[in-house]
Amino acid sequence: MNKARLVSELSKQLSLSKNDTEKRLNYFVDLICEELEQQNTIQLPGLGQFETRERASYIAYNPHYQKKMRVPPKIIVRFTPTRAIKDELKGSGL
Repeated sequence: MNKARLVSELSKQLSLSKNDTEKRLNYFVDLICEELEQQNTIQLPGLGQFETRERASYIAYNPHYQKKMRVPPKIIVRFTPTRAIKDELKGSGL
């Protein structure tokens, strides 16, 4: 599902215009991004949890230059679905 389809489905369910629905979806996404930038955990009951983690630096091999290089540490975002979603996916054969 892409953003346009999500906006379309939400606008039907909420009886809002697509423009209003898109504004609300953009606000929701912006709010999540702001919280993750501050390295806060976001818990959405029924959906899951977004959290940030630090990936440690490591040595990688660059085949173009045929040299080892150090990859610096970075912050990554991790999503963990709820148990209900995991169980439903298991039941569907995915």
